[in-house]
Amino acid sequence: MNTDELATLCGVLLVKERDGSVRTMDVNLLDNGERRLSLCLVGKVLTTKLVNREVFTDVIHSVWRVSEGVDIEWIEGNIFAFHFKNLEDRKRVILGGPWSFDKAMLIFEESVGDGDIKCMKFNRM
Repeated sequence: MNTDELATLCGVLLVKERDGSVRTMDVNLLDNGERRLSLCLVGKVLTTKLVNREVFTDVIHSVWRVSEGVDIEWIEGNIFAFHFKNLEDRKRVILGGPWSFDKAMLIFEESVGDGDIKCMKFNRM
């Protein structure tokens, strides 16, 4: 394929206002993302054996008893993301620690939005 053919194909793919309505991005999108991120914690169970995800989730829900609930998302291995519904519940969990599961420490990191969860160090209590 030569450059002229490539340019023609790219021109066809170009979206123009006359092709239909153009939608503007929601200006609150960034604020909403930052708010959701502020309600999230990432935790790792520090053990060499893989924890049972279902049991872990059930135990955390019963022990934390947060007022509006928390969604627990498995990331990989023993790393989980905790999505709180409000800042008070998140703060209470942080201040209520240290937490453990099956005799292993549960360490938290705060999501900052510009890094890969899998690269977090989990080296602070």
